[in-house]
Formats: sequence, C-alpha cells, structure tokens
Amino acid sequence: MANKNESTEKGTTRELDLSELKLFLAKEEADVQNERPLIQPDKDDEKDEKIQNLEELRNERRLYWKEQNKRKQLEKTPFNYYPTFFYGGFWLRFFAYLIDLLVISSLNRLIVRSYFVLTQAPMSTNYLSLYSISKLAVFLLYFIFITKLTNGQTIGKMIFGLRVVCFKEEKLSWMTVIIREGFGRYVLKTISFLYLSVLFTKRKQHVVDLFTDTSVVLENTLYVKDWYKSENFIHV
Repeated sequence: MANKNESTEKGTTRELDLSELKLFLAKEEADVQNERPLIQPDKDDEKDEKIQNLEELRNERRLYWKEQNKRKQLEKTPFNYYPTFFYGGFWLRFFAYLIDLLVISSLNRLIVRSYFVLTQAPMSTNYLSLYSISKLAVFLLYFIFITKLTNGQTIGKMIFGLRVVCFKEEKLSWMTVIIREGFGRYVLKTISFLYLSVLFTKRKQHVVDLFTDTSVVLENTLYVKDWYKSENFIHV
C-alpha cells in the first residue's frame, strides 16, 4: 500500500509539473507574441532610409555635374580663370585710359610735333594727312609695345592696378597683343561706344576682348590669390 501511495504521489507530482510547464510555455509564447510588433521594422524608418538614399543620389549627381561643368570650363578657359569680382570695371578702365591718353599726347608733342616743327612740314588735321597718321602710329605703338613688355599693363593700368590677361595663354603673345592693342584699339578709337559693352558682360569684356579671349583684372586680387595659395601650401 505504501508503494502505491508513493507512486500515486509521484504521478501527481509529475502531472502537476507538466501542467505548470505548459502554463509557463503558454505565458512565454504570449509574451513573445506581444513583443513581435516591437521587433518588426518600422515603416517610418524605411521611409527615412529611402529619403536619405535619394538625397545621397542627388548629391552625387550634383557633384558629377559640377565636375563636368568645371572640366568644360577648363577646356574653354585653360588659363587665368577668375571669379567675376577679379575683373576691372568700366570706370577704373576709363580713368586708366584717360591717363594713357595724356601720356600719348605728351609723346606726340615731344616726338611728332617736334619733328614736324623742325622739318617745317605741314601739320594738317586731315584724317589721311601724314601728321594725323603719325599721331595714330604713336597711339597704337604705345599700347602694343607697353602692353607686351609689361605683360598686360600700360602706365594708366599700372596706376590703377589693372592688367590684361588672356584665357587661352598664360602670358600674352605678340599675336594677341597686336590684334587687341593694334587692330582692336583702332576700332574702339573709331567707334568709342563699343567700350560700353564692358558694362554688360560677365567678365567685363568689350567687343575686342570677346574676340581675343582677353579681359582686364585687378592686380591686387591676383596678389591676394597668390598669397592665399602660398599660405595654404605652407600650412599643409
């Protein structure tokens, strides 16, 4: 009888243990089911990731097109490419030109007028007279030789801190100077209002500048640019 009772007690103990285990497992499963929505990915997070991916793609495209534009710009302007505020405006160039006209007038009195007075040649103001042609020659030769010898400056430009630069050449060639300061200067002297195109172009170019791929820059800005480059190089 004692053995039976013991077995019965053991059986009941096992039954109790199994039922408790079932209850415990059922509770665990319920807890897991309740926690599942928290583990599932949030739709808002997926949207944020998509937005971030789109922004990254747009930024990459912007960088690509920026690099493409820069490469095209370098092909068009391999030398002396500067921001718009580097270029000399109309009034600075106008006053520099007035200084040059004063210098040329002095040269004409010193050279041309003195020669004609000494030779007692007629000083006719006729456009095709020898006197007028001589004065025109001094005018053009002044701009050609001074601009070439100083790599882009005349006396007026030196005073106002201006310099002629070419976008296709690192230094001005004789061909560029002759076309700009010879042929171009004669055209601008004849049709003076063409100088006004400086007011309406991005790089402050008049008609002849556009033809020769040249412009006039502020020399102080070039000094600042060179200094900035050297300072960065030193710090690196």
